[in-house]
Amino acid sequence: MKMKKTLSMMLAGVMCIGMMAGCGSENSTTKEPSASGSSFDGKISFIISNKDEFQSALDQSAKAAAEAKGIQLSSVDCAADQDKENEAIQAAVENGADALIVLLADDTRAADAIEAAGDVPIVFVNRAPQDESVLDDTHIYVGSDESTSGIMQGEMLAEALQAAGKKEINYLMLQGTAGLMHTTLRSEGVLSALDDAGIETTAITEPIDCSYDRNTAMQQVEALIAGGMDISAIDVVIANNDAMAGGAIEALKQANDGDLGDIMVVGIDGTNAGLAALTNGEMVATVFQNAVGQGSASVQAAVNLASGADVTEGISYEAEDNHIWIPFEKITADNAGDYY
Repeated sequence: MKMKKTLSMMLAGVMCIGMMAGCGSENSTTKEPSASGSSFDGKISFIISNKDEFQSALDQSAKAAAEAKGIQLSSVDCAADQDKENEAIQAAVENGADALIVLLADDTRAADAIEAAGDVPIVFVNRAPQDESVLDDTHIYVGSDESTSGIMQGEMLAEALQAAGKKEINYLMLQGTAGLMHTTLRSEGVLSALDDAGIETTAITEPIDCSYDRNTAMQQVEALIAGGMDISAIDVVIANNDAMAGGAIEALKQANDGDLGDIMVVGIDGTNAGLAALTNGEMVATVFQNAVGQGSASVQAAVNLASGADVTEGISYEAEDNHIWIPFEKITADNAGDYY
């Protein structure tokens, strides 16, 4: 049985890490760090790019993991502005932070975050620095391998298309923020997987930058429709995350009397909204990104760095070369119920 995805279950799942030995199951979604480092009495600050649905879940997971260890963790939302993040990092250091967890707004500027932190160690979470040479014994990455997320998305989409007897498709791609590494990897991965499956793909238009935002995606699709885009020509909507998938679904339904028709929509993240869309048939697949795993592992890693312990102490996920990997997982309507 996989860990349920509601917030209350995320909190309970992480709390049991600190209070009960062996709490959890054998599934990778519940392999959380142990209570190692629970005697740590320092300060940890979480500097967040912007609290969208996934990042908010990650924030809550990190706070729950910290609370289970008796640690007060503060967080700051920086409105997707790296300069604001750097200022928040400096402020946290001045306020006595012993370690920082940083979700980069701009993954090309990890060196700036490190400079702002001075001697305080950093756990980069969710978005890996593009220049991985900045990672070392006191600057590590906790997150998922984005080279696999788009591929998983494409593999599930290919299966759905093959089941429907479709070998050629016209697609609309909604991308996250341009220039971010995971935007590129998700976009390239899905098309590569479709090609490997023998699906011929044609873009309806150039990929649309929707900044991982639901409302932006909805507005962009509405604008395309108003500009004459033929909805009936779309076979597939590929979105780099569930939020943008949801925005596209809403725009398409509004323009088509509340009906998506035969359009297949896929996302990434496995958010509650994405799971609901899977359950009601509006999406065919999403890729689970484990907010509980990323949040709790990042807290444990921060405690380890601040206290001088081995960075992997109390963490059961795979670790290599200053990376701690939290696996992605495939979700379709068949197994969506396992993630609520």
